[in-house]
Amino acid sequence: MADAPAVTTSTPSWPTLQERRERFLTVNDGRLSRLRDSLQAKQRQCLDLIPLLFHTNLPQAPGYVDEPEIPVGLVNYTPAQGTVQMLQSYQRSVKPADLRPMQPQLMSLYLMGSSGSIAQSTTSDLDIWVCYSSQLSGEQIRLLEYKAHALSQWAEGFNLEVHFFLMDAHHFQGNDQRSLTGENCGSTQHFLLLDEFYRTGQLLAGAPPAWWLVPIEDETHYEATIREYQDKGLLRPEHTIDFGPIPQLPPGEFIGAGLWQLYKGIDSPHKSVLKLLLLEVYAREFPSVTSLAHRYKNAIHSNFLTLNDLDPYAMLYQRIETYLRERGETDRLELVRRCFYFKVGIPMSRSIRTVGWRRRLMQQMVEDWQWSDAYLSYLDGHRNWPVQDVMRERKLLVNELTHSYRFLTQFAAEHQSSHLMSQKDLLILSRKLHAAFDRRRGKIDFISFGQDVDLSHEKVRIHEESNRRQPGQTQWAAYSQVQGDDDEPAALKKTPGLLETLLWCHLNGLLEAHLHIPVFARHQELTEFEVRKTLATLRQALPSDRPVVSQPNYFQPAQIERVLVFINLGCDPLKHLTERGLQKISARSNSLDFSALRENLVATLDLVAINSWGEVMVDRFTGQDALPQAIQFLLTRLGKPNQSQPLVECHCHNQTRPHAIAKRVQDLIGDAMTSLYESLMGRPVRFLYNLGNRYQALFFTGEQIQPVQFESEAELVEWLGSEQPAPSLIRPDRLFDTPRSHLKTVLREQPGDTAITLVYRLTDRQATLYLLDEHGSLLKFRQPYYNLPTLLAPLVRFLRITEHRQRSEEDAFHLHQRSVNCYELAGKGAGDAKLKRARLNGLMQEGRFINLQAVMDRNNKGRYEYQMICNDKEFSTAELGEQFYPAVASYVLGLRAQGQRYPVYITDLALTDRVLASLPYGRAQTMHYVRAKLKLEKRINDAMTKL
Repeated sequence: MADAPAVTTSTPSWPTLQERRERFLTVNDGRLSRLRDSLQAKQRQCLDLIPLLFHTNLPQAPGYVDEPEIPVGLVNYTPAQGTVQMLQSYQRSVKPADLRPMQPQLMSLYLMGSSGSIAQSTTSDLDIWVCYSSQLSGEQIRLLEYKAHALSQWAEGFNLEVHFFLMDAHHFQGNDQRSLTGENCGSTQHFLLLDEFYRTGQLLAGAPPAWWLVPIEDETHYEATIREYQDKGLLRPEHTIDFGPIPQLPPGEFIGAGLWQLYKGIDSPHKSVLKLLLLEVYAREFPSVTSLAHRYKNAIHSNFLTLNDLDPYAMLYQRIETYLRERGETDRLELVRRCFYFKVGIPMSRSIRTVGWRRRLMQQMVEDWQWSDAYLSYLDGHRNWPVQDVMRERKLLVNELTHSYRFLTQFAAEHQSSHLMSQKDLLILSRKLHAAFDRRRGKIDFISFGQDVDLSHEKVRIHEESNRRQPGQTQWAAYSQVQGDDDEPAALKKTPGLLETLLWCHLNGLLEAHLHIPVFARHQELTEFEVRKTLATLRQALPSDRPVVSQPNYFQPAQIERVLVFINLGCDPLKHLTERGLQKISARSNSLDFSALRENLVATLDLVAINSWGEVMVDRFTGQDALPQAIQFLLTRLGKPNQSQPLVECHCHNQTRPHAIAKRVQDLIGDAMTSLYESLMGRPVRFLYNLGNRYQALFFTGEQIQPVQFESEAELVEWLGSEQPAPSLIRPDRLFDTPRSHLKTVLREQPGDTAITLVYRLTDRQATLYLLDEHGSLLKFRQPYYNLPTLLAPLVRFLRITEHRQRSEEDAFHLHQRSVNCYELAGKGAGDAKLKRARLNGLMQEGRFINLQAVMDRNNKGRYEYQMICNDKEFSTAELGEQFYPAVASYVLGLRAQGQRYPVYITDLALTDRVLASLPYGRAQTMHYVRAKLKLEKRINDAMTKL
């Protein structure tokens, strides 16, 4: 449509204003008529009833709200007789007096968007603005929202999707927009939304907009013009609704509008490409922007009333086409034409009996574009496009969306303007865009984009091939064409592992019709049975469509909701074992206790994580450390604020003990997650498990996860005895095993920060003792065994004296009196080991011991020095040097009857400030005192044996 000539007027007369109004209503009624013609008979009845249902609030009628405060009455609305009769089918007793509210509280109902345009199809939804009086209270607005929601649900019964948006013209002029929800653009755009409203809005019922009556050249003093009309009696305020003029577009709104269109482009890319390009056109014209709404009004004021020329989407396309032609961007123009064609949705290659106005207009456009019949057939068959074409079109759409948005961002930066979005809306948009467009390693991308495509006809083949970037490594690639010797086709997808390739093909619908998947591996370990079982698991666990995500999910950071674990896919974990090892495993094939076999049976592991934003991610782990690496990786991702425990499913379809391996890994991950969430409650946890001949540990501090591995049990015990910054727990997994000790049994009785656990096991003339102090540090040591009093009484007495010393050295108000829980480890083997509570009261009263008090200090060179007090006799390493230990031993022997040489027991030990300051956390645990006591006792007892 050629631009209509500009219209210049002075103060108009009453007939002039009426003529302008009638011209707009002529176009308005024409578009409404086109809309009604596109609807089914029952849908037309539903649309006709909507104004009357807002106008009234009658019992038994749709949308009835049993509240006297519900707003009713539409300004200047008188229902047609046929509409009243339709209402009487719901409420037979309705009378004409019931249809005349005393004071109308609703201003207007407007259809917005593509309705009545060439882009309106039978599947399009209807967006309706419900404009209400500014005098409504908050409670009345809430009731109106409830009524609108009820009417939306009622319209679904007519196969009509209707969205209602409550609008206050007075607040809209003040840029008071609600936050982003569903179809609402929230704070992302204001002036651009007004532009769209004025050029696409259709008055369904109520007052027309005052903007219709003001010529373009008078919009610079819009308010004064409207006031002049009113002062001269040409316009009554209650006969119009005023959303204000379209002022100069602020640069910052382009960013918000661009983000919004990218957001909408996830589901409707063709429509968003068109609107983003319109934003680009406006930005190029800035600051002298002639909006489409202004062109629309200028044409009507100039009496250009041809509906096809005034069609909102036709005007939109013509504006973009002119812009791209002037810039010589033919490739972008061709993409825009396809976007327009797909948005309209009329298959022009297929003949029909009745040709409507939409088809005639589309036929005229495709002839102007010089599209051939073959090309139209190709476009109309997009549902069965080859996968390469689907991917190519997706790439073009994404590139165009991001190109337009980058241009708008650069434009705003050049004009030193930031976005006008609220922080909440910006966060929601950014998160959804991240979920849809972010491309990172392991994330499954969906190739169908804005098109309903069926790729089940594709003959997919999956090959294992050399990785050129990583010599010696292989990768997996999916092809839809047969690989030849001469012309090698391009791969559809390349991934490090087979599972990711299978999942990508499955989620994109490439394997829907496949019963046999041609997988060509370079080794013989992968079986067809394994591939089929894996694919069956994927089909059952995950649908082949893009996950549906509800809007509230984007209010929070993405959370992992489900985890699928695939173990040993295409890899036999027993391949490297000797024949002897195979015989052992065969003999115990029904056992789940892998640690007893001392063999790690997890060679590869693929983690599939599905989060609350609908993202599907795959991470692969290989080698002897595949399992610990995968567990640490998963737990690190789970250890975030507000992350709930996800559902974990483990699968193994390998021929080597698949069910046993899957259950073992499932249990192990479950125990590890339990420990992780226990640590997130505020108490550090050390989680222990076996991996072949090694011991693995994960230290959860609530903020980070520290993995540790040990080659021997001694290394593990030494680590468990290290200082802890706060009281912590030790959590072995359910099959944790230490063949040379009963560590797992000992750990069943872990103390809190108000207790110490002491466990002893008697074997012949020796006792093995385990001490768990108030911070959960473990100390394992051995002592000669004569009887229980000599074994336990000195140690328990030392623990209690140490507690009093700690309470005096530290803030006693923050320390609780600790108890010593003593257990005997009974039973022959690890399987029948039990803890038996030991009574200490009688033991503590037996036997007499020489009091040996020791002081441990640290000199300037970092060496430890000791001072010993025995019956007021003092000994010091500073004075005696190497003779310190023989001197103490000799003195103790002299105090004993007949010089008996049983072990020396220190009854009290003090650590100086220098020693405390040298400790990792600047304070001493019970473990530090006991360890120093044992070391000092050993040196003295060794000296005693040499005397």
